[in-house]
Amino acid sequence: MTKILIVDDEPLYRHGLFELLRRPNLKVDAAADGDEALRLFRRGGYQMVISDLSMPGLDGLGLMRAVKRESPSTRFVILSGVGTIQAALTAVRQGADDFLEKPVSREQINEVLARVATPVMETGIVTANPTMLDRLERARRIAPTDATVLVQGESGTGKEMVAQAIHGWSARAAAPFVALNCAAMPDTLVEAELFGHERGAFTDARAARPGVIEQADGGTLFLDEIAEMPAVAQAKLLRVLQDKCVRRLGATTTQAINVRFIAATNRPLRAMVAERRFREDLYYRLDVMALELPPLRERPEDIPRLAEHFVRRFNADYGWSATTLTAAACDRLRTHSWPGNVRELENTLHRAVIEARGSDIEVAHLALDAAILAPVASGNLAGRSWDQVERELIMSTLARVNGNRKRAARLMGMGERTLRNRLREYQRDGVAV
Repeated sequence: MTKILIVDDEPLYRHGLFELLRRPNLKVDAAADGDEALRLFRRGGYQMVISDLSMPGLDGLGLMRAVKRESPSTRFVILSGVGTIQAALTAVRQGADDFLEKPVSREQINEVLARVATPVMETGIVTANPTMLDRLERARRIAPTDATVLVQGESGTGKEMVAQAIHGWSARAAAPFVALNCAAMPDTLVEAELFGHERGAFTDARAARPGVIEQADGGTLFLDEIAEMPAVAQAKLLRVLQDKCVRRLGATTTQAINVRFIAATNRPLRAMVAERRFREDLYYRLDVMALELPPLRERPEDIPRLAEHFVRRFNADYGWSATTLTAAACDRLRTHSWPGNVRELENTLHRAVIEARGSDIEVAHLALDAAILAPVASGNLAGRSWDQVERELIMSTLARVNGNRKRAARLMGMGERTLRNRLREYQRDGVAV
């Protein structure tokens, strides 16, 4: 159930808004001023705050800053009266998620709930970006079905979190969610991990073991980096999707399974099919419902929210309460291109919190290696395919770290095996690596 806190120093408005929000799926509390609201918020775990802008003591803007500092994913809606609309718009620019002009109608409340009370509240995904919100709403609509889903997007954009959200919104939520990264292991082990094996099926198979498909029975199997799956395993996975049964390596019988499949990739699978690098029949089995996630550079409004979220989380992990981002550090985060997307931002803030050790995070603590990645990021990307951009990024990064593949992979937010696979492809195309 979504919890909403309304804040207004005028009893008539406060009561009227409370009545407008009265509905079965909402739990609504009210506060008469900002200080009372902050006390309630710290105890209550609210997903949304709707606050008047002008109040004695802690006003709406101050309350918004405190709420967003402690919980960036909480949605904050400003109420504005006559003569305060410009101030409300300023509040939106500073982090408020929406504003309502008094007097508020039921239609306005419904509209703002539709815009702001999004699936984000339940997923843990921090975003106010319209494209990302649209993708999450589509994911929610997909979730109750058993259709296979293909989630596409660059490395670090949150594909697994979206897959977990789909699982959580589905009737399978109480059953297992099992994830397998197809690029995180040698080709020879992918089949054993997927399908399991009987004792003696291969060297070192000393005992029978179920694969991830069996482990996910009744629930959801998330296949990350599906484009890296070996051709033999692709053929066997296709058979599983068609027949709804699995056979372990070394077994003579099959076992019926009830699994929802969600696959993810940072590669252009359709182009790989055209180039015969991925099975066409498997692609169409996976691409029943598709979700394309935007990169972080196309979500600029989310960067400060995510940064505050990560700083708060790492502060809690280490027991440091004073660490905050300086204005200069926030500006530096906004200007970085984030080729590794949210994962790179998370790692950057983790490192910065450790370096700052309870003091303010300065630009130097971020240690963003702009010299390595800026030449590619600042280039003209218009009209170029992601494969072209990715190849340039990889080759440029490798050159600037003197061929250190481990460091290059870390800087780009890419798995080392994925990087090796890309380099093998480039070699086949005649590129010297």
